[in-house]
Amino acid sequence: MGRNFLLLIALLATLVMLGTWDNRRQMQRALEDGYPTTAQITGAQSLPVVTADGWRPRFVEQSLAVDLEWKGKDGQPRNFRNVPVSAGFERSIVSGNQVRLMPVPVKVLDDESVVPVITSDASARLASLQSWLAASGYAALAAWAGFAALTLLGARGRRTITAMPARPLPPRRTFYGLGLLVVGGFLAFSAWSWGRSADAIAVGAEQITADILQATETRSGYAVRLGWSDGTGVHHYGPIPVSEAFWNKITRNGQLTVHQTAIRYRGDDPAARPQIVDDAPETHWPVRVAMGAGLLLVMVGAALFASGLRVQRK
Repeated sequence: MGRNFLLLIALLATLVMLGTWDNRRQMQRALEDGYPTTAQITGAQSLPVVTADGWRPRFVEQSLAVDLEWKGKDGQPRNFRNVPVSAGFERSIVSGNQVRLMPVPVKVLDDESVVPVITSDASARLASLQSWLAASGYAALAAWAGFAALTLLGARGRRTITAMPARPLPPRRTFYGLGLLVVGGFLAFSAWSWGRSADAIAVGAEQITADILQATETRSGYAVRLGWSDGTGVHHYGPIPVSEAFWNKITRNGQLTVHQTAIRYRGDDPAARPQIVDDAPETHWPVRVAMGAGLLLVMVGAALFASGLRVQRK
């Protein structure tokens, strides 16, 4: 029963992970390739975990979804049902049991398979999907590892009517390989998740030139304060940690010499931290090392696991 229970958890977690990844991929496509327009909320409803767009199933990670209507590039009215919204956006449109049928800025594609994205809700949705993806990925890895271990151990000591002798345990290398597979999988998946955690800003963000208002050296490193203006007004953000390489680009003898830099920011979410285009992410090399180490452990573990199974068959 324990093995069957782990198999059920592994299958469900894997399906959730794949559904979340597909939702994230669709959001990224809409944000990067879609065109901006204004859509009208025409309704809202709670949804089950799985809904369908025609024949295609879709995983829904939020408790509320809205129906949108807008005019396409060809001037024809278009609509899309069951667009999930985050809890924060839900609070802004729901009062008691009433839903405000209001216009919202969206990015859409004239493709019925791509879910529209409400731009003011994009950061929260991407962060939510990343959390679901990480949680379901870890759960799937743990459940599959437990199922494999119980499967290897399950035959030992099993008695049959013919009183056949118990099968011996698989070689130790099989369990070592399984352990390395699990550790390597967790490490690689963690590095991948960490590397994608900034996508709530990077995906669909706008690029603009910002003023470097201040550059300071602190005990923990270097930081800058930025200022920029757009159609919504003047914005300031900081201090933002920067790498030593970027610090050396903009200062000389501790004095600021470069006063502007390109940034990527989300105009729909002024509170979100912008990214400095010329500054490599601080976690870039640790992520690469962790990803490489995880993949190496996976390969070694797979080789040991396969070798142990081959010896057991013989």
